[in-house]
Amino acid sequence: MLTRYLAALSSGAVLALALLITPVALAEDAKTKAVEVKGIKLDIPEAWKPKALPPGGFGRVAQFDVAAVEGDKEGAEVVVSHFGPMGAGPIPANIDRWVKQFDGDERKVKIFEGESKLGKYVLVDLTGTWNKSIGPPVAMKTAKVPGSRVLGVILKSEKSGQFYIRLTGPEKTVTANAKALRVALQADPEKEVEKKDEAEKKE
Repeated sequence: MLTRYLAALSSGAVLALALLITPVALAEDAKTKAVEVKGIKLDIPEAWKPKALPPGGFGRVAQFDVAAVEGDKEGAEVVVSHFGPMGAGPIPANIDRWVKQFDGDERKVKIFEGESKLGKYVLVDLTGTWNKSIGPPVAMKTAKVPGSRVLGVILKSEKSGQFYIRLTGPEKTVTANAKALRVALQADPEKEVEKKDEAEKKE
């Protein structure tokens, strides 16, 4: 009798646990939504709010506002750019361009290579004082923004060419969304490899 009671109790506990876990899992799944951009699907967090593209967006195909975390006065931004199958030039040239947007006396540079379901990618992690572009790119106006962080991804899609995905903004907010960026790419963090030698040459 006692054995049967314990078995029933155990089964009930397992069922209750399953019912408890299932809604959480579904809620976590619902936190992202598939967004198709130029032939690829990104798993965009629902917390990232779609933003209208500016006129003459210079390759921009999608962009999102990211809410500020506690301690930051402003939020961050995610911009997805695509320039056709040929891309926007060699990968090293794009990395150099991003690095030079930060003041050299204090910038920190990290470079990673990784793989995702969408293709292989290079991720450039920059912190320091960012010379943020103000207004249209042709105006070439910038403003110095200390305490910034930029995560710039060059995603190599076999079908659609290179995509440039950048998460930019205050360091705390960008750091809080670093994992979400990799989720958006369907990336496997365990396959990321840091290229320390390459990064040291650019600091």
